[in-house]
Amino acid sequence: MSRARKCSTMREYFGKNTMIADTSRIHFVLVAGFSSDHKESYGLKHVLLNLGYSAYAVSFYGKDYQDDFTHITKAECIQNLTDYINDCCAQYDEVYGIGISLGGALLLEHAKTHTNLKGIVSIGTPFKLKHRWLISIADFLLPVIYPLWRRLQKIKRLRITPIGAGKEMVGYMENEFLQNLDRIETPVLFLQSKKDSVTDWHTLETNITKIKSPIKEIEYFTNGSHVIDHDPALVTEMALKFLKKLS
Repeated sequence: MSRARKCSTMREYFGKNTMIADTSRIHFVLVAGFSSDHKESYGLKHVLLNLGYSAYAVSFYGKDYQDDFTHITKAECIQNLTDYINDCCAQYDEVYGIGISLGGALLLEHAKTHTNLKGIVSIGTPFKLKHRWLISIADFLLPVIYPLWRRLQKIKRLRITPIGAGKEMVGYMENEFLQNLDRIETPVLFLQSKKDSVTDWHTLETNITKIKSPIKEIEYFTNGSHVIDHDPALVTEMALKFLKKLS
């Protein structure tokens, strides 16, 4: 999946034809998926920073760390992201979003009511979740296991899955997220593995036909995981090639 060649700098790796000009004017909002922090976005952030872009990673619930996820609501997640994007747009000429799984869904949610993102890259977009029965079992067991889970959650290095917000976020992905896709006018690139074990890739093309934006593309991968193996160089390369078309 990755490009295997030795380069002395990131710019040499990607080449001048891939780079978006004037990096000082550009900011990337990186939104993590359903995890307790935003470390899964660190690789992307470091690649973009090394290329000279401004980039900042946030969790699906916002910038501030949480250790009790039972009180997180989808409305708060959406509002926190919108507030941050609006702040970024006041500081930079061009702001792009790259979202991982749930993070991609939330960027698309923002685009239903705002047009201030220049482009969105959504990785492993959760239009339909696989193994729904496992999620139902987790919901049933949550009251029993959550007291211990919450104590473990406070140990940040463990990076425990935020199951306290599971029901709320799954409910969002299966309901509100699938509505009003026709309001999205922002250009979107979808990166999707056909070996995704979390989302059903077959539903991608059906759902993106509902998106209003005239610029929407899909890049399929025949290997890789739900989030393309968290390969920051590959994701950045695909993202910059797409976003260069918009500049």
